[in-house]
Amino acid sequence: MCWLDGFHDEHAALEHMLIKLEGNLKDIEQDTAGVNIIWELKETVDIINMVIIPHFKKEEEDIYPEALRLCGDKSFMMGLYKEHELLYSAFAGFIASLGEKNLALQIQSGDKLGRIIAKSKFSRVDEMPKNLERPPEKKPLPIDKETLLKSGYKIIQLLRQHIQKEETQLCEIMRKKVKLTPSTDFFEKT
Repeated sequence: MCWLDGFHDEHAALEHMLIKLEGNLKDIEQDTAGVNIIWELKETVDIINMVIIPHFKKEEEDIYPEALRLCGDKSFMMGLYKEHELLYSAFAGFIASLGEKNLALQIQSGDKLGRIIAKSKFSRVDEMPKNLERPPEKKPLPIDKETLLKSGYKIIQLLRQHIQKEETQLCEIMRKKVKLTPSTDFFEKT
């Protein structure tokens, strides 16, 4: 069942990302965010695009159909699919609030990365070294703050609940598969 362990490891890593995202959102909410916050939010977007969405696709293609076959609880499984849809919507709002909604599409269509970065509204935003003796000058963040906070907190809430369901109920369903499947030792002895 090593594939299930891999999903557990990704869930644990996502919890660390959610903690960092929550801190960043609180800083933005209280107007105490530093100039590096933009780059930290872009890291979150990268995690969404390169880790979370492929993880969801893998679950939707492989794990959820198998779990539905094993448990027969269609309402529970459809609830997991619905949670994915709600999270996709929250991801889209989060990414759009940064003004980078077309970035992933441009990368997929084959544009040169340098041109994509040059088109980004953050191409002229400098990243400040940390721990300077004097605080940097405060500038307004080039983001849609209201949408960012709304979608960001929604991601945190929904993703935590979703992971909890998968780590408890879905894992229990999938572990039944291991108990039901005869081991190879049994077949070797007969």
